Amino acid sequence: VVRNCPWNKCKFCPAYKGEQFSLRDPGEVIAEIRQLAADPASATYRAAFLQDGDALAARVPDLLAILAAIREYLPHIQRITAYSRSRMLLNRKVEDLRLLKAAGLDRIHVGLESGCDEVLAFMHKGTNFEEQKRGCLRVKEAGLQLCCYFMPGLGGKRWSEKHALDSGRLIREIAPDHVRLRSCFVLEGTPLADEYRAGNFEPLSEEETVREIRLFLEQIAGTPTELISDHRINLLMELRGHLPQEAERLRGIIDAYLAGSTEDQTLFVAGRRLGLIRRWGELESAAKREHIRSEQPRYRPQMPVPQSLLF
Repeated sequence: VVRNCPWNKCKFCPAYKGEQFSLRDPGEVIAEIRQLAADPASATYRAAFLQDGDALAARVPDLLAILAAIREYLPHIQRITAYSRSRMLLNRKVEDLRLLKAAGLDRIHVGLESGCDEVLAFMHKGTNFEEQKRGCLRVKEAGLQLCCYFMPGLGGKRWSEKHALDSGRLIREIAPDHVRLRSCFVLEGTPLADEYRAGNFEPLSEEETVREIRLFLEQIAGTPTELISDHRINLLMELRGHLPQEAERLRGIIDAYLAGSTEDQTLFVAGRRLGLIRRWGELESAAKREHIRSEQPRYRPQMPVPQSLLF
Protein backbone atom coordinates (compact mmCIF):
# COMPACT_ATOMS: atom_id res chain seq x y z
CA VAL A 1 0.00 0.00 0.00
CA VAL A 2 2.96 2.27 0.79
CA ARG A 3 6.66 1.69 0.30
CA ASN A 4 8.95 1.67 3.34
CA CYS A 5 8.33 3.88 6.41
CA PRO A 6 7.47 7.61 6.41
CA TRP A 7 9.54 8.16 9.58
CA ASN A 8 12.41 5.66 9.35
CA LYS A 9 14.56 7.37 12.00
CA CYS A 10 14.23 4.99 14.96
CA LYS A 11 17.73 4.04 16.11
CA PHE A 12 16.90 0.43 16.97
CA CYS A 13 15.19 -0.43 13.68
CA PRO A 14 17.07 -2.24 10.88
CA ALA A 15 14.24 -1.99 8.35
CA TYR A 16 14.03 0.44 5.41
CA LYS A 17 17.35 2.18 6.16
CA GLY A 18 18.55 3.93 3.02
CA GLU A 19 15.16 3.49 1.36
CA GLN A 20 12.81 6.29 0.32
CA PHE A 21 9.19 6.38 1.42
CA SER A 22 6.48 6.64 -1.23
CA LEU A 23 2.76 6.08 -1.70
CA ARG A 24 1.75 3.39 -4.14
CA ASP A 25 -0.79 3.92 -6.90
CA PRO A 26 -3.99 2.26 -5.63
CA GLY A 27 -4.68 0.99 -9.13
CA GLU A 28 -1.43 -1.02 -9.00
CA VAL A 29 -2.36 -2.46 -5.62
CA ILE A 30 -5.83 -3.44 -6.82
CA ALA A 31 -4.29 -5.08 -9.91
CA GLU A 32 -2.12 -7.17 -7.58
CA ILE A 33 -5.19 -8.16 -5.57
CA ARG A 34 -6.85 -9.36 -8.79
CA GLN A 35 -3.70 -11.28 -9.66
CA LEU A 36 -3.71 -12.95 -6.23
CA ALA A 37 -7.39 -13.84 -6.60
CA ALA A 38 -6.64 -15.60 -9.92
CA ASP A 39 -4.29 -17.99 -8.14
CA PRO A 40 -6.18 -21.09 -6.87
CA ALA A 41 -4.02 -21.00 -3.73
CA SER A 42 -5.73 -17.76 -2.73
CA ALA A 43 -8.72 -19.80 -1.58
CA THR A 44 -6.64 -20.76 1.48
CA TYR A 45 -5.96 -17.14 2.50
CA ARG A 46 -7.66 -16.08 5.72
CA ALA A 47 -5.95 -12.79 6.53
CA ALA A 48 -4.56 -9.81 4.65
CA PHE A 49 -1.94 -7.38 5.95
CA LEU A 50 -1.56 -3.93 4.44
CA GLN A 51 2.13 -3.03 4.18
CA ASP A 52 4.71 -1.37 4.53
CA GLY A 53 5.67 0.35 7.76
CA ASP A 54 2.65 2.68 8.00
CA ALA A 55 -0.27 1.87 5.72
CA LEU A 56 -2.37 4.62 7.31
CA ALA A 57 -0.06 7.13 5.62
CA ALA A 58 -1.99 6.40 2.42
CA ARG A 59 -4.94 8.61 1.45
CA VAL A 60 -8.21 7.45 3.01
CA PRO A 61 -10.03 7.21 -0.38
CA ASP A 62 -7.20 5.02 -1.68
CA LEU A 63 -7.39 2.76 1.35
CA LEU A 64 -11.16 2.47 0.97
CA ALA A 65 -10.75 1.43 -2.68
CA ILE A 66 -8.12 -1.17 -1.74
CA LEU A 67 -10.25 -2.58 1.07
CA ALA A 68 -13.24 -2.79 -1.28
CA ALA A 69 -11.10 -4.73 -3.78
CA ILE A 70 -10.02 -7.22 -1.11
CA ARG A 71 -13.64 -7.80 -0.17
CA GLU A 72 -14.67 -8.18 -3.81
CA TYR A 73 -11.89 -10.40 -5.13
CA LEU A 74 -10.90 -12.24 -1.93
CA PRO A 75 -14.26 -12.57 -0.15
CA HIS A 76 -13.06 -15.43 2.08
CA ILE A 77 -10.56 -13.12 3.85
CA GLN A 78 -11.59 -13.04 7.50
CA ARG A 79 -9.28 -10.33 8.87
CA ILE A 80 -7.52 -7.29 7.42
CA THR A 81 -4.84 -5.58 9.47
CA ALA A 82 -2.26 -2.82 9.01
CA TYR A 83 0.69 -1.13 10.69
CA SER A 84 0.53 2.52 11.67
CA ARG A 85 2.55 4.92 13.77
CA SER A 86 0.80 6.54 16.72
CA ARG A 87 1.84 9.95 15.38
CA MET A 88 0.19 9.20 12.03
CA LEU A 89 -3.01 8.20 13.80
CA LEU A 90 -3.18 11.71 15.26
CA ASN A 91 -3.57 12.93 11.67
CA ARG A 92 -6.53 10.64 11.06
CA LYS A 93 -10.02 11.71 12.06
CA VAL A 94 -11.99 9.20 14.08
CA GLU A 95 -14.68 9.44 11.38
CA ASP A 96 -12.13 8.32 8.76
CA LEU A 97 -11.03 5.41 10.92
CA ARG A 98 -14.66 4.39 11.26
CA LEU A 99 -15.00 4.47 7.47
CA LEU A 100 -11.99 2.17 7.18
CA LYS A 101 -13.51 -0.20 9.73
CA ALA A 102 -16.80 -0.25 7.84
CA ALA A 103 -14.88 -1.01 4.63
CA GLY A 104 -13.25 -4.06 6.22
CA LEU A 105 -10.17 -3.00 8.18
CA ASP A 106 -10.24 -4.98 11.42
CA ARG A 107 -7.08 -4.23 13.37
CA ILE A 108 -4.25 -1.70 13.56
CA HIS A 109 -0.80 -2.63 14.89
CA VAL A 110 1.14 0.19 16.57
CA GLY A 111 4.79 -0.02 17.59
CA LEU A 112 4.73 1.98 20.81
CA GLU A 113 8.02 0.36 21.92
CA SER A 114 8.06 2.52 25.08
CA GLY A 115 6.02 4.91 27.15
CA CYS A 116 9.12 6.53 28.62
CA ASP A 117 9.73 9.95 27.10
CA GLU A 118 13.47 9.77 27.76
CA VAL A 119 13.73 6.47 25.88
CA LEU A 120 11.51 7.71 23.03
CA ALA A 121 13.67 10.82 22.65
CA PHE A 122 16.97 8.91 22.76
CA MET A 123 15.72 6.38 20.21
CA HIS A 124 14.47 9.20 17.97
CA LYS A 125 10.98 7.71 17.89
CA GLY A 126 9.46 11.06 16.95
CA THR A 127 6.68 10.96 19.53
CA ASN A 128 6.01 10.95 23.28
CA PHE A 129 3.78 9.33 25.90
CA GLU A 130 0.80 11.63 25.39
CA GLU A 131 0.87 11.51 21.59
CA GLN A 132 1.06 7.73 21.62
CA LYS A 133 -1.83 7.55 24.02
CA ARG A 134 -4.04 9.93 22.02
CA GLY A 135 -3.27 8.24 18.71
CA CYS A 136 -4.09 4.79 20.04
CA LEU A 137 -7.28 5.92 21.76
CA ARG A 138 -8.53 7.17 18.38
CA VAL A 139 -8.28 3.62 17.10
CA LYS A 140 -10.34 2.35 20.01
CA GLU A 141 -12.88 5.14 19.65
CA ALA A 142 -13.37 4.11 16.03
CA GLY A 143 -14.14 0.56 17.14
CA LEU A 144 -11.06 -1.01 15.54
CA GLN A 145 -9.02 -3.67 17.28
CA LEU A 146 -5.68 -2.42 18.54
CA CYS A 147 -2.41 -4.29 18.97
CA CYS A 148 0.44 -2.41 20.69
CA TYR A 149 4.11 -3.46 20.74
CA PHE A 150 6.37 -3.10 23.79
CA MET A 151 10.14 -3.48 23.41
CA PRO A 152 11.78 -4.86 26.58
CA GLY A 153 15.33 -3.63 27.00
CA LEU A 154 14.92 -0.54 24.83
CA GLY A 155 15.91 1.72 27.71
CA GLY A 156 19.15 -0.15 28.32
CA LYS A 157 20.54 -0.20 31.83
CA ARG A 158 20.12 3.57 32.22
CA TRP A 159 16.33 3.69 31.90
CA SER A 160 15.29 0.06 32.43
CA GLU A 161 13.03 0.60 35.43
CA LYS A 162 11.45 3.80 34.12
CA HIS A 163 10.98 2.21 30.71
CA ALA A 164 8.99 -0.66 32.28
CA LEU A 165 6.98 1.56 34.62
CA ASP A 166 6.06 4.23 32.07
CA SER A 167 5.31 1.68 29.36
CA GLY A 168 3.07 -0.20 31.75
CA ARG A 169 1.20 3.00 32.58
CA LEU A 170 0.76 3.74 28.87
CA ILE A 171 -0.72 0.28 28.28
CA ARG A 172 -3.04 0.66 31.27
CA GLU A 173 -4.34 3.97 29.96
CA ILE A 174 -4.83 2.66 26.42
CA ALA A 175 -6.00 -0.89 27.27
CA PRO A 176 -5.34 -2.32 23.78
CA ASP A 177 -6.77 -5.66 22.71
CA HIS A 178 -3.29 -7.15 22.41
CA VAL A 179 0.23 -6.35 23.66
CA ARG A 180 3.09 -7.95 21.76
CA LEU A 181 6.64 -8.22 23.09
CA ARG A 182 9.62 -7.57 20.79
CA SER A 183 12.82 -7.66 22.84
CA CYS A 184 15.48 -5.10 22.02
CA PHE A 185 18.82 -6.25 20.66
CA VAL A 186 21.56 -4.00 19.36
CA LEU A 187 21.47 -5.14 15.75
CA GLU A 188 24.37 -4.72 13.36
CA GLY A 189 23.78 -1.97 10.82
CA THR A 190 21.48 0.17 12.98
CA PRO A 191 22.10 3.62 14.48
CA LEU A 192 21.74 1.96 17.89
CA ALA A 193 24.85 -0.09 17.11
CA ASP A 194 26.72 3.18 16.61
CA GLU A 195 25.43 4.44 19.98
CA TYR A 196 26.59 1.21 21.59
CA ARG A 197 30.08 1.51 20.16
CA ALA A 198 30.24 5.13 21.31
CA GLY A 199 29.40 4.03 24.87
CA ASN A 200 26.02 5.75 24.88
CA PHE A 201 23.88 2.61 25.26
CA GLU A 202 24.44 -0.32 27.62
CA PRO A 203 22.22 -3.29 26.72
CA LEU A 204 20.50 -5.48 29.26
CA SER A 205 21.54 -9.08 29.76
CA GLU A 206 19.03 -11.83 29.00
CA GLU A 207 18.18 -12.12 32.72
CA GLU A 208 17.84 -8.36 33.14
CA THR A 209 15.46 -8.26 30.17
CA VAL A 210 13.31 -10.97 31.74
CA ARG A 211 13.25 -9.05 35.03
CA GLU A 212 12.16 -5.94 33.15
CA ILE A 213 9.32 -7.91 31.54
CA ARG A 214 8.34 -9.09 35.03
CA LEU A 215 8.11 -5.46 36.20
CA PHE A 216 6.15 -4.48 33.08
CA LEU A 217 3.73 -7.37 33.65
CA GLU A 218 3.11 -6.17 37.20
CA GLN A 219 2.04 -2.79 35.81
CA ILE A 220 -0.50 -4.23 33.37
CA ALA A 221 -1.65 -7.32 35.30
CA GLY A 222 -5.09 -5.84 35.94
CA THR A 223 -5.59 -4.52 32.40
CA PRO A 224 -7.96 -6.42 30.09
CA THR A 225 -5.63 -7.34 27.24
CA GLU A 226 -3.79 -10.30 25.74
CA LEU A 227 -0.02 -10.48 26.26
CA ILE A 228 1.76 -12.20 23.37
CA SER A 229 5.40 -13.23 22.98
CA ASP A 230 5.38 -14.70 19.47
CA HIS A 231 8.66 -13.68 17.83
CA ARG A 232 11.87 -15.70 17.90
CA ILE A 233 13.73 -12.59 19.06
CA ASN A 234 12.08 -13.08 22.48
CA LEU A 235 13.58 -15.44 25.04
CA LEU A 236 10.36 -16.64 26.71
CA MET A 237 8.12 -17.47 23.76
CA GLU A 238 5.59 -19.32 25.92
CA LEU A 239 4.69 -16.03 27.61
CA ARG A 240 1.18 -15.70 26.22
CA GLY A 241 -2.14 -15.24 28.00
CA HIS A 242 -5.15 -13.07 28.71
CA LEU A 243 -5.05 -10.51 31.49
CA PRO A 244 -6.10 -10.19 34.19
CA GLN A 245 -7.26 -13.80 34.49
CA GLU A 246 -3.94 -15.42 33.50
CA ALA A 247 -1.59 -12.97 35.19
CA GLU A 248 -0.52 -15.45 37.85
CA ARG A 249 0.28 -18.14 35.29
CA LEU A 250 2.38 -15.67 33.28
CA ARG A 251 4.26 -14.63 36.41
CA GLY A 252 4.98 -18.30 37.02
CA ILE A 253 6.59 -18.69 33.59
CA ILE A 254 8.87 -15.74 34.25
CA ASP A 255 9.67 -16.76 37.82
CA ALA A 256 10.56 -20.32 36.78
CA TYR A 257 13.31 -18.93 34.58
CA LEU A 258 14.51 -16.43 37.20
CA ALA A 259 14.62 -19.14 39.87
CA GLY A 260 16.65 -21.47 37.66
CA SER A 261 20.27 -22.24 38.35
CA THR A 262 23.00 -20.43 36.46
CA GLU A 263 23.70 -23.64 34.56
CA ASP A 264 20.06 -24.06 33.55
CA GLN A 265 19.71 -20.43 32.51
CA THR A 266 22.87 -20.66 30.43
CA LEU A 267 21.66 -23.87 28.77
CA PHE A 268 18.25 -22.39 28.08
CA VAL A 269 19.62 -19.21 26.53
CA ALA A 270 21.96 -21.18 24.31
CA GLY A 271 19.19 -23.58 23.33
CA ARG A 272 16.78 -20.79 22.51
CA ARG A 273 19.28 -18.71 20.56
CA LEU A 274 20.35 -21.78 18.57
CA GLY A 275 16.71 -22.66 17.87
CA LEU A 276 16.94 -25.99 19.71
CA ILE A 277 14.16 -25.42 22.26
CA ARG A 278 11.24 -23.06 22.78
CA ARG A 279 10.10 -23.59 26.38
CA TRP A 280 11.80 -23.65 29.77
CA GLY A 281 10.16 -26.96 30.63
CA GLU A 282 12.05 -28.68 27.82
CA LEU A 283 15.15 -28.58 30.02
CA GLU A 284 13.58 -31.39 32.06
CA SER A 285 14.48 -33.73 29.21
CA ALA A 286 17.95 -35.23 29.69
CA ALA A 287 18.18 -35.80 25.94
CA LYS A 288 17.41 -32.14 25.24
CA ARG A 289 20.03 -30.99 27.74
CA GLU A 290 22.69 -33.18 26.18
CA HIS A 291 21.76 -31.99 22.71
CA ILE A 292 22.11 -28.34 23.78
CA ARG A 293 25.46 -29.08 25.48
CA SER A 294 26.77 -30.69 22.31
CA GLU A 295 25.76 -27.66 20.24
CA GLN A 296 26.58 -25.01 22.83
CA PRO A 297 30.05 -24.19 21.40
CA ARG A 298 28.23 -22.81 18.32
CA TYR A 299 26.52 -20.15 20.45
CA ARG A 300 28.64 -17.01 20.54
CA PRO A 301 26.92 -14.07 22.23
CA GLN A 302 28.12 -10.98 20.46
CA MET A 303 27.28 -7.31 20.27
CA PRO A 304 26.07 -5.87 18.00
CA VAL A 305 24.01 -8.90 17.01
CA PRO A 306 23.95 -9.98 13.34
CA GLN A 307 20.39 -9.57 12.08
CA SER A 308 20.45 -13.08 10.62
CA LEU A 309 20.79 -14.56 14.12
CA LEU A 310 17.44 -13.30 15.33
CA PHE A 311 15.19 -12.81 12.30
